[in-house]
Amino acid sequence: MLQGRRWYTVPDGLQQERARVAVSMPGEAAPGQPRARLRSTQETVPLAFVAPSAGPQWSASVGLQGVAPGEQTVEFLVRMKDGSDAVVATTTFMLSAPVYLVWTLDFEGDAVTDEMLSNTFAINRTYFVPLTLLWNPRVWTTTQVSKERADAMRQWTTSVTSSTSGEIGLHLHAWTDFVRAAGVTPRTTPSWAGRSDGYDVPLTAFDEAETKRLIDHALKLMADNGMPKPTSFRGGGLFANAANLRAVAAAGFTVDTSATPSGDFGQLTYPWTLRPGAQPYRPSRTDANVAGDLPLLEVPNIAGNTYGHTTFTIQRVINDDLAMLPAVGAPAMQRRAMTLVSHPSTIDATERAAIEKLFQAFEPYRWDRDKGPLRFVTLSQLAKAYGP
Repeated sequence: MLQGRRWYTVPDGLQQERARVAVSMPGEAAPGQPRARLRSTQETVPLAFVAPSAGPQWSASVGLQGVAPGEQTVEFLVRMKDGSDAVVATTTFMLSAPVYLVWTLDFEGDAVTDEMLSNTFAINRTYFVPLTLLWNPRVWTTTQVSKERADAMRQWTTSVTSSTSGEIGLHLHAWTDFVRAAGVTPRTTPSWAGRSDGYDVPLTAFDEAETKRLIDHALKLMADNGMPKPTSFRGGGLFANAANLRAVAAAGFTVDTSATPSGDFGQLTYPWTLRPGAQPYRPSRTDANVAGDLPLLEVPNIAGNTYGHTTFTIQRVINDDLAMLPAVGAPAMQRRAMTLVSHPSTIDATERAAIEKLFQAFEPYRWDRDKGPLRFVTLSQLAKAYGP
């Protein structure tokens, strides 16, 4: 008995809509009108004869649209001489709701060394997790980052995303030099860390019109430097409110990933009132914490932040993330999205090892390994899966 995959996920517009199944039968079975029937829906499709090197097979695909998650049984039928149908063999596959994991990496607007960029790419090449790189155009408005370093970072970003099917988004911190360059009055308060350069001033300190100016200037800088127009956005420190999101949506973004469960960050309290494990939603124009009518998918960050972790301390993040997954070998009954935060500028050897330990923990759940329902996607892919 042969088949395509063991694991399939409920159709979402990103992956297959049908499951391929195959059975070994002699070539002379053709007069018996061999067919495959999905037991849960009774969809019956003809089998086509193929002759691979492994021997004669009959194959077909059955539709998955509307099928409930769980183990699925396919029956292989032939027509008997008396006109009745007989089941000559069966096979099974697992259908699960998809569990998405997005690995987002924030450029902070300062310099990133070649070593850190190499570590980031090495993780991608080892674990084949697509990169959602959230670019920060502040590197072009400051004397703290040389033109040569900014160009090297830009070239790395565009090259890596092109070669690995990744995504370039936009990440903004309120650095005073960037804010001034955008024609907005800089702030140094409120701040979550007590700095004086604006880096730790939340986006919520700016109204809708000011946020629009900041975004417009960032997009112009990216376009002037040959970067694609982004569709995904994140505010610095995971701060944003309804006024900020109105400006984000008006600029043409389809995804915002500034949200996080409620709590404190440094000296400030987050504007978010979301619960742990919060799932993507389209926020209200007047309250970013509730569902509404903004044409923007809000993707909360619930899978943790790898900053500063070691292979020892990352275990807490691993435990929290695995607790959101079904048991190994079991399907997910409902779709779930998990967003993980990292920063290329901090991925030294220690943090790289921690991230690798985290991705190793995901191995038994990976859809691309045909082991489970966990699928690695970019933010733009997630937006497509969640639809308009």
